[in-house]
Amino acid sequence: MLKLASRVAALQSSSIMDIAAQAGALKAKGVDVVTLAAGEPDFNTPEEIQVAATKAMAEGITKYTPSAGFNALREAIAEKVTRENGFPVKAEEVLITSGAKHALYFALQTLAEAGDAVLVPTPGWVSYHAMVELTGAQMIPLPIYEEDGFQLNVDRWKGMAIPPNARGILINSPNNPTGVAYSREQLKKFVGWALQRNLWILSDEIYEKILYDGAEHVSIASLGPEVRNHTITVSGFSKSHCMTGWRLGWAIGPADIIKKMSALQSQSISHVTSFVQWAGLTAAKLPASKIDEMVEKFDERRQYCLGRLEKMTEYCSYHRPNGAFYFFVNFSKFLNKVGKSDAEMCKELLSDHHVAIIPGSAFGKEKFVRISYANNIENLKKAFDRIEAYLKK
Repeated sequence: MLKLASRVAALQSSSIMDIAAQAGALKAKGVDVVTLAAGEPDFNTPEEIQVAATKAMAEGITKYTPSAGFNALREAIAEKVTRENGFPVKAEEVLITSGAKHALYFALQTLAEAGDAVLVPTPGWVSYHAMVELTGAQMIPLPIYEEDGFQLNVDRWKGMAIPPNARGILINSPNNPTGVAYSREQLKKFVGWALQRNLWILSDEIYEKILYDGAEHVSIASLGPEVRNHTITVSGFSKSHCMTGWRLGWAIGPADIIKKMSALQSQSISHVTSFVQWAGLTAAKLPASKIDEMVEKFDERRQYCLGRLEKMTEYCSYHRPNGAFYFFVNFSKFLNKVGKSDAEMCKELLSDHHVAIIPGSAFGKEKFVRISYANNIENLKKAFDRIEAYLKK
């Protein structure tokens, strides 16, 4: 039997992808499953982007590209981020990656190593822990609390013993799984706290365009030159442009760091698919109105979910999200009463009631579940009806 390398011996696949696969297997058998698990818009990619990709293939843009990406796309992303995110970016500070997830992975591989510690506000996205530990570093969770509305509250961390080997912090706003967009004032306090400890900051901003209730997206790198020099900003088109399967993202940071991340990409996947990059030029220039239309539909779904959750407060508590497309719901009232875990609840909902949602323990918070409302109202109604039936049985 082949011996596994120690860095992957304990590695598990993404719990989100596992549950989505289980739901898909049931669907393949003809079961009527409602999937509120994956963080994936249910709308198709805008036609303009599809046409751009098809045209690029027809014109022979199917060959190798520079490892950092087509310079035209790097320039377009630099211009877009400079205009929309409030900090100046040059093309040499941009790396085009196979989705924001790969940008995060390359950044961590470039910045963290064995013996380091990386701090992560928790609950946090399921892949952060694995990506940190694949570098040989240790992930240290920094708790964020339901009673604070899952807002970023650095005062909570001031009594914590931050280890001297802490090198960086990974932050995500709007946040997955909580759906919370952190305010400018909170982020300013956070930046002061991080820079006092000489931490690099890895800022995952993939949900930056999906906001509600007048919330503002604030890029951490826009909070001053010193902050920018300590920050790698990661984003992409997956969520805002309904391009999850296209795998097109980017990382922005100091040119010397981006150059090393590009070298890492050149020795692994070489580069992002050529015609996908070319379609990215169209995506980068897509009118904001196209994204706004999608966000309006998400907001209708959010409002529907709020109404249904309000009728379930006998069993749960929840916070009103102002970003992304998730509710992070506390079911401890119900789970403590019946003596079950969040994982058991989600397993039973899928097997017996054919609703797929994600246990909060996957994000580092037990007795919670994450519900994605990236689905139509008809399916949301069906899902909540089934969840209520499970709670009342």
